[in-house]
Amino acid sequence: MRYIQGSALALASALLLAGCGGGGNPSAPTLATVSSVNAQSSAPTASPSGGFKAVVSFGDSLSDDGAYTLAAISTYGSQVPFTGLPYPAGGQFTVNGVTVNGVPTGNWVGDLAQSLNLAVSPNLIGYAGNYLNPLSATPSTTPVYCPFGPASNCYDFAQGGSMVSNPNGIGHSGGAMTIPVTQQVQNYLTQFTTFNSGQLVTVLAGNNDIFTALGTVSAQLAQGVPQATAVAQAQVAVGLAADQLAGVVQSILAKGGKYVLVYTLPDSSLTPFGRGLPYTGATPPAMPPAGYVCNNLDPSQPCYLLSNLVQLFNQRLLNDLQGQPVKVLDGYSLLNQEMANPAQFGFTNVTTPWCDPATISSLLCNVNTPFAAAGASTANLGSWLFADSVHPTPAGYQVIANATLQAMKGFGWAQ
Repeated sequence: MRYIQGSALALASALLLAGCGGGGNPSAPTLATVSSVNAQSSAPTASPSGGFKAVVSFGDSLSDDGAYTLAAISTYGSQVPFTGLPYPAGGQFTVNGVTVNGVPTGNWVGDLAQSLNLAVSPNLIGYAGNYLNPLSATPSTTPVYCPFGPASNCYDFAQGGSMVSNPNGIGHSGGAMTIPVTQQVQNYLTQFTTFNSGQLVTVLAGNNDIFTALGTVSAQLAQGVPQATAVAQAQVAVGLAADQLAGVVQSILAKGGKYVLVYTLPDSSLTPFGRGLPYTGATPPAMPPAGYVCNNLDPSQPCYLLSNLVQLFNQRLLNDLQGQPVKVLDGYSLLNQEMANPAQFGFTNVTTPWCDPATISSLLCNVNTPFAAAGASTANLGSWLFADSVHPTPAGYQVIANATLQAMKGFGWAQ
């Protein structure tokens, strides 16, 4: 989501209101925490008999295992023929084409599935009205669900740009499918009828609702909408999205989901995009001045509202999940820890995107497109956290997969 550069100062002054009575962090009488939700959860305390048989994933680009591979094929297909997933030239929101000990790696969903000795693939692969059909030399103009067949475990329904319930997600007007999470779950039920106790179901979404709300604030200020009104409307929209996501989780439980893992959102104000505001939010994005960092603790800074909305979303979601038979992975704290102690996770750079900005998005980034001017190379790819302004490198995604597996062991879900 890009801001209007001319409204940056107005946005900054609006952020002051987010720390006053009209905004700020949620102030419910009793606030749920990740620990309290997990402690009160009646979710299973042991792994399913015989282990998990599938990973089912719902969400946005952070869980997208290749839904937009067609976009990468249209860009690189003449040089890199498509022979199957993962497509080494692009298709996942990370640095594509990376292997570890000969095994392809990329998004954390695939990494987690591998650690559980499972496969996972996108349920639908499409872009700009075309859909991948492996049985044809040309794309289909109608959706081809589970394109590689049931044996491929086509249970990754996440798509880059998707919002919780709004079908017009980020990039939709440009050809991205952005099927909302509410519809992702309905598509699953249409194809597979019910969930079962052999599935690990992951839900990570809400980022694009926050980016959209933030962009709307900027647009409204440019149109003369009062600051208090714009900020309050953004907070209402984000809170509603959290409520809707909790409703999605409840629908999964109602249809047989037993091992349901929900993620709090990482603080996007800590990403290169957030740290570079308002410059990174301009149209087109601009490089911030050398040494510039947006301070997300300063109400006058344009990254403050971004952080505020993330915290509001997470708190509302946790409040909604309190007492539900689910478990929560604290993605918010995980990124905070990576930024505070990068060496603990093997990172030497947690502020600069590895991918060349010319690729626009990590969707089209691969091992041959490093941001060389910033010092990126294949030699240091494993020690950089961010692929682009918001998405992790494969090493960054591996941290999420590792944290998930460790949490599962704590829940009794894995050995």
